[in-house]
Amino acid sequence: MKNKKLLFFVILLFPALLKIILEFTTINSRKLSYYGPKELAGKDTVFYKVNSVFKKLPATSADTSLMNTVEIDTTNFPIYAVCFIKQSYKKDNYRLAGLSEYVQYKKDKIKLIPFIIVTPCDGNGDTTCLSDMEKLSIGSPNIKNLYWNHTSFDSLNVSYFKAKPVYIDYSFFVLVDKNRHIRGYYDARYISEIKRLTEEYQHLRLKEEKEQMIQTNKIESK
Repeated sequence: MKNKKLLFFVILLFPALLKIILEFTTINSRKLSYYGPKELAGKDTVFYKVNSVFKKLPATSADTSLMNTVEIDTTNFPIYAVCFIKQSYKKDNYRLAGLSEYVQYKKDKIKLIPFIIVTPCDGNGDTTCLSDMEKLSIGSPNIKNLYWNHTSFDSLNVSYFKAKPVYIDYSFFVLVDKNRHIRGYYDARYISEIKRLTEEYQHLRLKEEKEQMIQTNKIESK
């Protein structure tokens, strides 16, 4: 009788247990690459980190001379995807066509992912950056528009493209993890690339949650 009850509970719990096992197996078996130059510190590898400080316009003023510095902090943005649109690409809506398609038809798939689009703005009363950004606007609250001075825009972009694969260009999204390492590049023109971005973002979030859960259990067990 006891064996029958045990078998009954195993049958009930099996689907849930299988899901957990598969999920954690996927996390452990799949490893996303680290991009950028790497250094050795003894036996450990030090991965390249990016600059996560940009500029934004004040909420109450259209005067771009008052642009404020803003950091993409790890509390509100543990993982984010950032894209750089250079001056000559501002009028090319197709550069973000893949993301636009997701916003229009699959919004639920990306609504929790922080997307950041950075464009150049001179910061001296230049209002053209605002009108150009309106043309690139996709209309989703999780997609933020930030800026950088056009005179140093290329140097900021180089910090995200350092030692990149040769095919990577402006308008590619860069996936950045909590430690500010580069974990992936995605061509924003294509739906398939945005799909890959969403999958790899979820993968990083699951890994992060798993590590946090392990760390919490260690603290509680002390």
